[in-house]
Amino acid sequence: MKYDLAVLGGGIMGLSCAFEEAMRGKRVVVIDPNPIGHKASWAAAGILVARAGVIGNSPLREMYLRSLYGYSDWLARIELESGRSVSFERSGDYQIFPLDNRESLQAFKLQEKQLIREKASDFSISSELPSFLRPHASIQNAKVFHFPNEASVNNRLLLEALETALRQRGVDFLNAKPISWSVTKDESVLSGEVWNVQTRQVLIAAGAWCNDVLALLGLAVPLIPVKGQLAMLPNFHVQKSMIHCAEKIYLVPRGDQLVCGATTESGKWNEDFDDEGDTYLQNRLQAFFPNVKPVWSETWSGLRPRTADRLPLMGWVNEKAGIALCTGHYKSGISLAPMAARCMSALLNGEKTPAKLDAFSPWRRNGLTTAG
Repeated sequence: MKYDLAVLGGGIMGLSCAFEEAMRGKRVVVIDPNPIGHKASWAAAGILVARAGVIGNSPLREMYLRSLYGYSDWLARIELESGRSVSFERSGDYQIFPLDNRESLQAFKLQEKQLIREKASDFSISSELPSFLRPHASIQNAKVFHFPNEASVNNRLLLEALETALRQRGVDFLNAKPISWSVTKDESVLSGEVWNVQTRQVLIAAGAWCNDVLALLGLAVPLIPVKGQLAMLPNFHVQKSMIHCAEKIYLVPRGDQLVCGATTESGKWNEDFDDEGDTYLQNRLQAFFPNVKPVWSETWSGLRPRTADRLPLMGWVNEKAGIALCTGHYKSGISLAPMAARCMSALLNGEKTPAKLDAFSPWRRNGLTTAG
């Protein structure tokens, strides 16, 4: 079958890009060997924190802030198209820094400087924990930022809504892995053992697994898988606010539960929740909240795609052949999805992108190389 666009990767980034193109009336197919969205996108906590920033101090931060401040409108489009509701909570975030720890104190000072640089004003600073946490916490000497308008999204519901919206727009889904890729000046032909897809353009958005398809073109990119292990426990403070503890652990409400995360384990391809993750989360939770029993109702993990310079890869792999790349968003893929998808759709259609992509070129110094 012939398509205008084949998206390789069915996570939130790939589905978001497919959504923008489908809304333009394009014939789109999403190809992924895994169940749709069941990798890093499914494993995430759905944290959308801007830290009240107004002015980004880098191209990535600028795109990030713009993406977050347009998030609710983007979700409304997806909900309208899918007929599904996506849980979006703007219930605030408390960022807690114990001051008797040198590393934590340094992190607090860096956060203060960033807030000044970004002209943030929608926050407060206190020397006391919020009252709902005091019965559970051991921290006596701390600084606490409160960002009242920070938000979170239920990423699993978002994946379901995106898939539904795409199917209703006539997007096809192929649960398969390409094993060959031929390119002419007019189209790409992606093939498996018993199938082939002819398409005018291809967008590679396969997260940590992008090299599996880039290898078919004789290319590679230095993507590092970073394992994040998470767990769920009952909401012991019965509030909807997010909690970040010295950048060591976070707690994100999801219904009557809390998502507790996350480890940062570079270079690991194993996706199992293991003893290392269990110990890490238990120890961090107990360090801040010793009266809370770490009894998990669910555990899981995912692999985030990180580049060598920690900047995403967004742009043309081969413009003449219509092949583009969108990956390497590390811990920010869900946050960046609205703006990244708009940018990639504009790129694919020869339009000016709403945010500059120069810094994210796949062919920059830390980007694409010839495989082998």
